[in-house]
Amino acid sequence: QNRADLMEELAKIVRVIRKKDPDAPHNTLLVLDATTGQNALRQVEIFQQVADVSGLVMTKLDGTAKGGVLVALADRFGLPIHAIGVGEQIDDLAPFDPREFAAALTGLEA
Repeated sequence: QNRADLMEELAKIVRVIRKKDPDAPHNTLLVLDATTGQNALRQVEIFQQVADVSGLVMTKLDGTAKGGVLVALADRFGLPIHAIGVGEQIDDLAPFDPREFAAALTGLEA
């Protein structure tokens, strides 16, 4: 994300929320598109600075992207991965299972 104006709007939203509740937001999930690849590292870094990201959701794992960047993200940021998306319907969003993900990433059985 390189739109400084949009990032400032996000920072403003966080400030407004914190005026109502100093402990808020309680959770901030960043939804990443699997097709962004290694650019996801920079996205998490930037959003961490602005919105205190507390977890990740990875979408578009139904195409050619395998989401291998999640390994690098987990190593670098230590954020929990809450869910993965493998389609466009609500039922295509599933809880993240690290064993199933590793098996799919490597082509091995879970």
